[in-house]
Amino acid sequence: MPNPRIPLPVVSVPTVLLFTGGLMVWIGATWLVVNDAAPLWVTIPLHALVTFTMFTVLHEATHHAAGQLTWVNELLGRLAMPFVAGYGSFPLVRYIHLEHHRNTNEDAHTDPDAWTAHGPWWQLPLRWLTIDFWYARFYVARQRSRPRSERIETAAVVALSFAAFAWLTVSGHGWELLVAYLVPQRVGLAVLAWWFDWLPHHDLGEQRQNRFGATRVRVGLEWLMTPIMLCQNYHLVHHLHPAIPFYRYLRAWRDNRDAYLARDVPIATAWGRELTSSEYREWRQLTGSFDEEPPAPQPRPPGRFHSLRVSEVRPLCEGAVTVTFDVPERLRETFRFTPGQHLVIRAEVDGLEMRRAYSICSTPESGMLRIAIKHQLGGAFSTFATTELEAGDVLEVLPPDGVFTLTPARNRSGRYVALAAGSGITPILSILTSTLRNEPNSKATLLYINTSGASTMFAAELGALATQLGGRLHVVHYRTDERDPDLRTQRLEKPFDIVGEALAISHERYQRGRLDSTRLRALLQARLHPAKVDEWFLCGPRDLVDMARRTLSDRDVPEENVHFELFQGALPVRPSRRPGPALTVTAGGKTAEIPATVGETVLGAALRHGVDAPYACMGGACGTCRATVVRGSARMDVRYALGDEDVAAGRILTCRAVATSPELDVDYDR
Repeated sequence: MPNPRIPLPVVSVPTVLLFTGGLMVWIGATWLVVNDAAPLWVTIPLHALVTFTMFTVLHEATHHAAGQLTWVNELLGRLAMPFVAGYGSFPLVRYIHLEHHRNTNEDAHTDPDAWTAHGPWWQLPLRWLTIDFWYARFYVARQRSRPRSERIETAAVVALSFAAFAWLTVSGHGWELLVAYLVPQRVGLAVLAWWFDWLPHHDLGEQRQNRFGATRVRVGLEWLMTPIMLCQNYHLVHHLHPAIPFYRYLRAWRDNRDAYLARDVPIATAWGRELTSSEYREWRQLTGSFDEEPPAPQPRPPGRFHSLRVSEVRPLCEGAVTVTFDVPERLRETFRFTPGQHLVIRAEVDGLEMRRAYSICSTPESGMLRIAIKHQLGGAFSTFATTELEAGDVLEVLPPDGVFTLTPARNRSGRYVALAAGSGITPILSILTSTLRNEPNSKATLLYINTSGASTMFAAELGALATQLGGRLHVVHYRTDERDPDLRTQRLEKPFDIVGEALAISHERYQRGRLDSTRLRALLQARLHPAKVDEWFLCGPRDLVDMARRTLSDRDVPEENVHFELFQGALPVRPSRRPGPALTVTAGGKTAEIPATVGETVLGAALRHGVDAPYACMGGACGTCRATVVRGSARMDVRYALGDEDVAAGRILTCRAVATSPELDVDYDR
């Protein structure tokens, strides 16, 4: 998924100006009606224009795209709502519209906007004219599951609006109500249903089948179509990146069209002729400037272990140490890393070979290669590392690897949120330190969960970094031990946590208890609203990461903006003893043909037959064992360390992959 990295302003000035302009036009047109100073063929289009423009303001506020400040979006949404449909509330419209985004192009009972496209052609104008009636039916069927505050506000708005309509009618202003509001509003809603819903979505497939194929762009005559449609001719950009302000759609398309075209997104001309990606390139005369499809990034071939001497073992906190390696000059390039990557360590402990993956906690700029190891109950290697490992010892180390990374860019103004628990801070520390020091206009929030201050890794380093950055890093500590001395007096009311987070001035704060879905949702409604955040980084135990991913998904945070890494992967796969498929495995330039048993993983079979295949966690979390399928097919029960593009390119995690064809060829070197 392309990431346009278009920053959201504190307040979207074009959106505010659009609201102000719409208000002025409405006042002028209403004066003309009241004073009978202009014919209806002038005033009705003017009032309908206001409905259209005010919906754009409402739409921006719905997606928190009217600025970073939550209260600005809430205010603009409620102020614009009466000009669009005075008998509906802003929370109601927000809910219905987000349901459209979640279920784009499904049936009308799931995607409310599908009402505008389903049915015979002669019904379509009638459906466009009655879109708000369908919204009402859609909401009433679900209102029992909606929050109480939303239902109360909606009921109050409905009652107030109909009371106002009744009063205007009884007081002799029914005609003005009809020609200045009801008729123009119906025209405006019909145009909105046509331009916002039918044009971008008709005759396309469901979003869950192909996110890039659910919405089209309408190209050509941009000088005319873009201002008339208020940028909705590039509606695809909005569906892929809902938090981008409407006036940035065209820029996002131009900056990322290579990536969009590679996915064959639906394209039509201003007059409705459908174009393929190649036809679009030819039409734009871009064939010489763009490849037919950008080459997929190639994974780094598996490296070999190198012997590195330990230069320092330093106590870090209760039960944890940092281990710094002395990297000789000849291996400097080999061990160059990106913030967030990890090392795989191989050592013999009590006569057994062990491999473990540990994230690098230093930054590339420091010139150091350092990891942190925390003692795990029953962990043989962590016990050895925290009690016996000394400076001067030699460990076998694979070159840095992993995709849980962020490469800093000095001209970027990013907003990042990281969630870490325990030793999950190690890659997060490297990412935040390197990024914030190299991106002077970026900011970050760290949500850090630990039992107590005594067991918190890098507590002092984080405090010093937050102070040094002068507020660009805000750290919220969650302590599950109620006796922890860092905790302040616990607040009695949960809303105080929300207000405190919104108004926090200190660089570090301490909260009692763990970070659960309720607390995370509260943060997402205020300080950490998804529209304010560019990238999310999650590192911790699987239950915590899964909870955070579900919560973010529920708030429509795009998957491509959520990066995660786990402490541990899934439990080992248990194969049977019955003969299974034939495997051909290539690793380190050598190819071996080996038999597998039914249900046995590719990696398990390879190791059982002496193939020197790379691996570490065995649970699908680290990605060290990834390989490419050359022939045949395989299935994975989990694929934490692979993205959709990796899977599309035929890559598998061999520790979780089981052959589903009689013969399977995999190559670790590709």
